[in-house]
Amino acid sequence: ALCPRACSGRLLGAMAPAAEAEEVGGASASGQRPRPAHSNLSEHWTVEAKHEGCYTGGKVAWCEATKSLGCLYDEELHLVSLSGEAEGVRRVRQEADAVLTFAIDPTGQSACTSHRSGLMRHYRLGETTPTLVRSWKAHDNVVSDVSFDASGNFVATGSVDKSAKVWDFSGYFCTHNFKGHPGLVSLVRFHPGKLQLVTVSDTELRLWDLKTSSLVGVMKDHLTSISSICFGKIKAASHQLVSGGRDQVVNVWQMEEKCSLARSIPVFEEVDGVATVSVAELRQACGELKKSKEPFVQWLRSDKKPPPYLILTVGSKCLLRVWNPTDGKCIATLESPHAAKGVMRQVHCVDQTGTKIVTIGDDMNIVIWSLPEFKVASYIMGHNEEIVHVQLIPSLTWQDADEEAAGAKASVSADRFVCIANDEHPRVVSVVGFGASLLRGHTDLVISCDVSADGRWIATGGKDQSVRVWSAETCTCVCLVAGHTAPVAAISFPKKRPKGPKGAAVADKLPLILVSGSYDKTMKLWELPSPEKLAAAAAEGAVLEVQKAKITVIAHTKEVNDITIAPNNKCLASGGQDKLVRIWAFPEIKLLGELKGHRKAVWCVAFSPIDQIIASSSGDSTVRLWNLRDYTPIRAFQGHTGAVLRVSFLANGMQFMSSGADGLLKLWQIRTADCAATFDEHDGKVWCVDIVGDRMLSGGSDSKLCIWRDSTSEQAKERHDVMAELAMKDTRIGVLIKEGKIEKALSLALDLDRPGQMRSIVTNYAMDTVSKTLEEQSNEGSKDTNGASQKDVNLRRWVRSLSREQLEKFVGIVEQWNSNRRMAPMAQMFISLLLAEVPAETLQKLEGMNATCANLLSYFERHQARVDALLQKTFVFDLVLQSSGMGLALMDEFDNVEKEDES
Repeated sequence: ALCPRACSGRLLGAMAPAAEAEEVGGASASGQRPRPAHSNLSEHWTVEAKHEGCYTGGKVAWCEATKSLGCLYDEELHLVSLSGEAEGVRRVRQEADAVLTFAIDPTGQSACTSHRSGLMRHYRLGETTPTLVRSWKAHDNVVSDVSFDASGNFVATGSVDKSAKVWDFSGYFCTHNFKGHPGLVSLVRFHPGKLQLVTVSDTELRLWDLKTSSLVGVMKDHLTSISSICFGKIKAASHQLVSGGRDQVVNVWQMEEKCSLARSIPVFEEVDGVATVSVAELRQACGELKKSKEPFVQWLRSDKKPPPYLILTVGSKCLLRVWNPTDGKCIATLESPHAAKGVMRQVHCVDQTGTKIVTIGDDMNIVIWSLPEFKVASYIMGHNEEIVHVQLIPSLTWQDADEEAAGAKASVSADRFVCIANDEHPRVVSVVGFGASLLRGHTDLVISCDVSADGRWIATGGKDQSVRVWSAETCTCVCLVAGHTAPVAAISFPKKRPKGPKGAAVADKLPLILVSGSYDKTMKLWELPSPEKLAAAAAEGAVLEVQKAKITVIAHTKEVNDITIAPNNKCLASGGQDKLVRIWAFPEIKLLGELKGHRKAVWCVAFSPIDQIIASSSGDSTVRLWNLRDYTPIRAFQGHTGAVLRVSFLANGMQFMSSGADGLLKLWQIRTADCAATFDEHDGKVWCVDIVGDRMLSGGSDSKLCIWRDSTSEQAKERHDVMAELAMKDTRIGVLIKEGKIEKALSLALDLDRPGQMRSIVTNYAMDTVSKTLEEQSNEGSKDTNGASQKDVNLRRWVRSLSREQLEKFVGIVEQWNSNRRMAPMAQMFISLLLAEVPAETLQKLEGMNATCANLLSYFERHQARVDALLQKTFVFDLVLQSSGMGLALMDEFDNVEKEDES
């Protein structure tokens, strides 16, 4: 049942009292609306930075010279710095021909790529933009792998046609063609210290000598296909070959003595990737970790006769394991930091010192580890699939902190944001460079998130039916909340910020409140430990648990989709699949009213920062505004062609931004219900949008993250500058006409793309010239003092002086004039000048000249037909004259003249 109207009026009337008007921008107790903090309305937003990903599967290769990682992304080769900075990404692409595999030479200056068409291509990478050097056909079928030798002079290719070839990379000719493989050649690798090549085909490995062009040995011991190979260094010029396969075995092979098997290590999992690291380098790095008690570090210190290298494996058990190749024992086992159930597919050593490795998993993301402690150093987002939620993390800086009585002002900035993709690990991402940290703890997909008003805490809810609270500073879980019986779809912290440092200190000792909504149709209010206790838990690495909610209510008759608390913490709103928006008293969680009107599910609700109104977006393609005093609709905003998934108010409170399933972001004016701007940066559904100050963040199903900046002031300045420049040029045209410099005036009008002004200049000049000529004829003795400056005007000379760009623009104008009956005579005159003065070769090179000629010819026929019809009509005058007496007299006189001529 609804609460009494008196209770409703008491709560809503106190939504933003006068004492809090400056902080939250709400209405005063008297009902008067305060003036917005920003009187200027937003008109334009510009993409400041964009993250589209760098890896969607396939080969990954490390280049030591440039400290970059080569990855395949959406049929392109991307070269990514391990710092993850977007400006460090270089792309190698070929239109309509996908890159299948690649290799980067040891110097990092060239890349050799294999394409779907069967062609090999050489790209030069030294420049900012890679350039194509050469293409050639390498095999009869598709090339499956490419590899450079240590010098970069030779490149090897393995193909589906069961052969492997070696090419001279400078001359692009084949030096060796190795055949005899039982199946397709899936991997090719050069020996690090010799001119030898290892090829992998199904279950066997072959070693070929390039000097003798002969087969050194065949290595057969795997029972199923080999997935990965690498080399382990024993001595200065001696190496062993390590291979891993689906038969749950890692084999170590001697590269000398006819390629004998040195050791077979059972790993009890299907191996997807193997790598080796030098023990000497790891032991040297241990000297800097004197206080470390990690078991692996202790083993490195204690082993008196360590092996020359260690083997790293990743596979079906979702573990990173370290093996001793000498005795075949597992030295260390590390849990996977990846999402998508933790499956890892590749492991690579990315540092000559052996202190860094990268792992790549089914989540298409790259994790960088630091050795020997085996800690996650950083994280690069390779591909995020669908981005379902983004939210900026505010950072408060207090100004005038000493004036506590008046209330200190808080400066809000946002340098990081929370990103939730279609997996179980939310990311805390930096705005600059998109470097990410993972929030690991959920066991199923995360679908909801909220950030506290002070930016210190992050709450996430997922399909594992739990809510986790994280420290935004350390990215560690500090509290686990369990109680829902279905996925947690909505979470909200109180939105009221403390008034100053003292207010924040008081709030630190009070319990932290959190409201959650779930697919189980309930809404729960949780009383969490105080921020002071949560900070202590974060420092100790402990996780506090809350098992029981303080208040539980049935919020909707169907799933709850969204929850948000008002800016002053007086009420909250919920939206659900039952097409309703409900307003609740906070923190009592008592129903105040229902907002009915949507025809489909409500996806998002948002409170205005300055007024007692609320916006809701729905699957019915509308955004609706509601009055919180009487719960009546104000107006509906229509413009999206699909479901409106998110709505967010701007700081001025007079506008809001909406995102929809049609891939559009729309900026709306509340007073007029007009769409001020539409932005189409995304290629799919825009699931989420968030705004803090003049910065906006959006994400969608296209795996694209866009950071926007309010560029209204810059656009206004540019428009003002353009208008001022146009005004100056207008004045300049008038001055040129007065000075009689008609040709310069025509050129300037052409540059400004003003055909009407050009017509006026030519027409006025012609009329002035005619009138002056008539005047001279009537006054033969007089001298023209004003027209002397116009006698030098020559349209032929002006046409010859036009540049190519001006010619293209002028031909377009003439084409437009020729289609107009009134302007056709002038167009015909200029066409004759163009044909007479401009060489045919120049006209032929103009863009779109063929289509222009076709259009001109079609109108020529119309103009000719009209002239012929007019000529036929002139014979009527002859008929009239011949019908009259004067006409007959004229005919007699004409006959007499003819007779005299004949005589």
